[in-house]
Amino acid sequence: MRVMRIVAKAAVAFYDELFFYAGVGLLNLISWLVVIPGPFALAGLYAVGHNAIRGRGIKWPTVWEGVKEFGLRSFVLWLTIGAVYVVIGFNLWFYLTPDASPIPTVVAAWATPLFLFIGLIWTGVTFYAQAFMMELESPRIRLILRNSLFLTILQPIQTLMLLMVAALTLAVSIALPVLLIVWPGFVSTLALTAVRTMVEDLSNRAKDKQDNDKSGKRRKRGKPESLADG
Repeated sequence: MRVMRIVAKAAVAFYDELFFYAGVGLLNLISWLVVIPGPFALAGLYAVGHNAIRGRGIKWPTVWEGVKEFGLRSFVLWLTIGAVYVVIGFNLWFYLTPDASPIPTVVAAWATPLFLFIGLIWTGVTFYAQAFMMELESPRIRLILRNSLFLTILQPIQTLMLLMVAALTLAVSIALPVLLIVWPGFVSTLALTAVRTMVEDLSNRAKDKQDNDKSGKRRKRGKPESLADG
């Protein structure tokens, strides 16, 4: 199964740089407690994962280069992600609070699962977004979000399973709080591996389909295979 292959690849890359992830994870945790520098530190963390899944050497300058190149974009990206979650949360509160809205109960009964579904889709987009930032040659925010949305829609089952893996590892990390330091590093490696693997698979499928279509057109223009062989 592809998801298990992705998890296995990510786990190996993560384990190979476990001690480095611990140091960067501690820096990342401290940064998020300060709030504003958090997305900048996350850019450095994903830069580590970007090198780890390719088997490249990782040093502290790798973190700083990631912060310099992607820090501001990461900050804008997480502001956008947070804003959408606020909108989704407000709508859920609105439809689930009869005293706050004049909306009929029947409408609220349909709207609530709709926004829960939108929230789940957006969580898939969030999972892939930072990874696409590292992988794209021109990582514009709109392009990052668009690609993340397309991948979520094209691979819904795989995305859901990857989110479940991330949630399961988070639950284990909460049970063993010391693991919370390295959990973001594992998720970053998992997301980067998923994006790289899934995009490559989708590209190969598209190429195979294109080759098959070209072969089919050539057969239609030429003689039937039974006559051509004779």
